[in-house]
Amino acid sequence: MQLRSSVSTTNRIVRLFPGSTFTVLAIALSMSVTNSQAFAGEPAPGSGNQAARQAQVTAAPYYWSWWGWEPLEHNVRLGAPSYTVDGGACWAPKWYDRLHSEELVQKMAKLGVNLAVTHFYKGFGLESERPQWQRTAALVRVAHKHSVKVLGYCQFASLYYETFLAEEPRAEDWGQRSVDGGFKPYEGAQYYRWRPCFNNPDFRAYVKRAVRVGLKEVGLDGFNFDNCLSGPCYCGQCTTLFRTWLAKRYPNPLPLFGIPSFNHVRQPPAPAKAEQIHDPLVRAWIRWRCERLGGFVKEITEYARSLQPDVILMANPAHPCGAGDTALRSVWPVWVGRHLNLMITENANSPEIDGDLMVSQIRAHKNAAAIGYRAVPTTWAEGRGRQGATNASTRLPQTAVEIHLQVAEAAANGGVPGANWATRALGGGDGMRIDRPEFSEALGHYLGFVHQHESLIFSAHPVNDVAVLHAFPSLAFNGQYAMDQIAAAEEVLIRSGFQWGVIFDDNLRQLDKFSVLVLAGQSHLSNATCAAVKQFVERGGSVVMLGENGKYDDEGRLLEANRLDGLSGKHVSRLKAGVIRRIKDRHWGVFATLPPARKEMADTILEAADGRLSARLIDADTTVALSACRGEANRLVVHLVNYAAPRPTRHLQVEVGRPWSEHAKARLLSPGVPERTLSLRRNGAHSIVDVPPLEVYGILVVE
Repeated sequence: MQLRSSVSTTNRIVRLFPGSTFTVLAIALSMSVTNSQAFAGEPAPGSGNQAARQAQVTAAPYYWSWWGWEPLEHNVRLGAPSYTVDGGACWAPKWYDRLHSEELVQKMAKLGVNLAVTHFYKGFGLESERPQWQRTAALVRVAHKHSVKVLGYCQFASLYYETFLAEEPRAEDWGQRSVDGGFKPYEGAQYYRWRPCFNNPDFRAYVKRAVRVGLKEVGLDGFNFDNCLSGPCYCGQCTTLFRTWLAKRYPNPLPLFGIPSFNHVRQPPAPAKAEQIHDPLVRAWIRWRCERLGGFVKEITEYARSLQPDVILMANPAHPCGAGDTALRSVWPVWVGRHLNLMITENANSPEIDGDLMVSQIRAHKNAAAIGYRAVPTTWAEGRGRQGATNASTRLPQTAVEIHLQVAEAAANGGVPGANWATRALGGGDGMRIDRPEFSEALGHYLGFVHQHESLIFSAHPVNDVAVLHAFPSLAFNGQYAMDQIAAAEEVLIRSGFQWGVIFDDNLRQLDKFSVLVLAGQSHLSNATCAAVKQFVERGGSVVMLGENGKYDDEGRLLEANRLDGLSGKHVSRLKAGVIRRIKDRHWGVFATLPPARKEMADTILEAADGRLSARLIDADTTVALSACRGEANRLVVHLVNYAAPRPTRHLQVEVGRPWSEHAKARLLSPGVPERTLSLRRNGAHSIVDVPPLEVYGILVVE
């Protein structure tokens, strides 16, 4: 039965994505369902046929574009420019009309786009928005004619009460409440938008109704659930739920909380920063909020799949955006991402070199690979000279090279390449940024390259060399410290040419696939996590520690003896290197400069690997990132991305480990350049490939 399901799903992929390379990919996907599951934090929702089907939905070849995910009424009501669209401008309706035109669909499909994210439900109310989602339904029919799938934007965090209450008078009880009992408006100033409480069963039922309408009446292929995050809500229902959860989890609260019961506990004030949290009730409250958000996402996504098993589910929890993701916004990526196929990574990590800072979306892709979804970058440039700009167009790509770099970074790391900028208004008439010849040529050129090699790119899985641990209690209860240490360690791995990945404490059974584990600032760890680290070392794995690790338990209690202090021997290294706090003049993302002891850290990790690395960039150019994957027929596929483009790289050297070091030749693929054959030369147990200069992107294939 599972084989029949895989074949059926393969046929659907081939029908929806016609062409020989798609056919090859679909066959590869149907053969690799089991392998793809091994990289997820847990199996995809459901079991058997549904799990295999969802694995293939996640892995299918997508090339996405933003397509105007607000109805025009949102821009008009806002009364100010929003992401290059001025709803009060006379030209705005012309631009909006063109969004729904077959001409635009054909233009984007010709460039290689096959996934559009457009408006469906913004929060005005399904009846109020009916004329606009009916326009979306017409767009879906046109898009399907040109093999473009459509995801409907579905808002999780906003109710426009001026229209919504006319449809749902009960919604007066759905809004989030502040500590003083008032409604919590969206982004403070937008008083006409209430933030809903996702713990309210009537609100959950309404979201499910929207999902049904989107699938059954609009014909959507899936959804983008926006603002899939939450600050605290102080409504009576949340207080009751929190007390109930506390009583169940902590039947004897006195030793941990200093109180005999939770009968009169109220929700505490929210922390202002992601510093270490000493209040035990606040720690429990953060855990509860994260669990509730994960449960809400699980409920909605399972409902969607019950209606349409092949639905594509994407959400935007604004992750990774920094140390406050968990403590301040209730987002633990595992508990949200495990229910998704795709995740919008909306932040300011638009790839570039900014002085001595290398800005990248690599961390988002590593998290995605560890959990089992794929990252969909929708980055906003926030570099020097652009931060705080009132015109959002200045935060979008300004050159062809920036477009090349965005596509290359996503493809190199298993993400979804595309363009969040393409259909945004130029201002005046129906003009869009994709109408600029240099932009459309750049997008078509690089998407065409990825299309050409998609069976090589999308059927591969990351090789496991070095893992960086992300533990929930550390990032939730000591977020800034943990993020500073993690970001520093990851930056050393990125800029020293290592192939690395993330491992979450939710899925430590994957640990033995790696050679080296990096513990960086994981100050709060559970007994189970510490036991898994010890077992990893006992079985021959190497551990490199930076900063404090294991000083507190997973409830935040200071321990009499650190459970990791007993780890010693040649497989255990402890670094005393200082870490620079993440960049302060940039925001809305994760940024890190190289620590002063960068070389010491890199050398220690290399020594810990003890010759077991699959691929490494030797004497790394610190502006080139490497990503290594195992492809079909046991190929080694090494992606190289030059973040300093348009300045080309110097000659690079890639060291290849077992089992690929026995090969004699490799192929180098690069956009706009004929394929080149390169020789491997032996260097002890490894081999080295000399790679000529690259403009932006190269794929080295050892087979």
